[in-house]
Amino acid sequence: MSRDIEKLVENINVLMREKGVANFTELAKNTKIPQPTMHRLVSGDIKDPKYTLLKNIADFFKVSVDELVESSLKHNREHNNADTTISSVNFKKIPVVGGAQLGNGGYWQDFQYPVGFGDGFVNWPSDDPDAFALRCKGDSMKPRIKNGEYVIIEPNHTYLPGDEVLVISKQEEVMIKTFLYERDEEIMVMSINEEHPPLRFSADDIEHLYYVAGIAKPSLYNCI
Repeated sequence: MSRDIEKLVENINVLMREKGVANFTELAKNTKIPQPTMHRLVSGDIKDPKYTLLKNIADFFKVSVDELVESSLKHNREHNNADTTISSVNFKKIPVVGGAQLGNGGYWQDFQYPVGFGDGFVNWPSDDPDAFALRCKGDSMKPRIKNGEYVIIEPNHTYLPGDEVLVISKQEEVMIKTFLYERDEEIMVMSINEEHPPLRFSADDIEHLYYVAGIAKPSLYNCI
């Protein structure tokens, strides 16, 4: 990652902390920037970000593009308030532990790896020690998730209405849905394609409901 991109990412982190933005997925939603594009930016894959992309982020935080790109906001904040603690992005190796054939009739393919190990890994910023990735197959979730992309799952992260979740039924059917609510032993979710009606499940039929932290491009995959 170049020094210019490192400074940009550091500045974004400072501003996220000040504004109370929890993660890059939330920032992508708030700025209406596609989540994969946001991740490619903060991971250094985008070497020369377009001005419109930077202005989108700068406008959200109410700073200028020059401040976002050129200034050392961390240094400025620390100078103004010595007690301010700033945390940075921590990328880690997220193990790929299985595959997911998404959509109707989709299924879970468990690679049977011990916790912390997998079939390669994806570089991703996460504080969840149990985070894992799934390799997606098929095109039933396009354009949100394409064949060969990875979903990053944080099982210890809480989810709220509007968050995307990985739904695994007791029959090992696998779906990525938008969580709406859980009430009276029923779980209501919505399809990524909003033209499809919401789905209602009995809580007894669900094996796991996990928070989807993001979607990673195949280029972020690395062999062990």
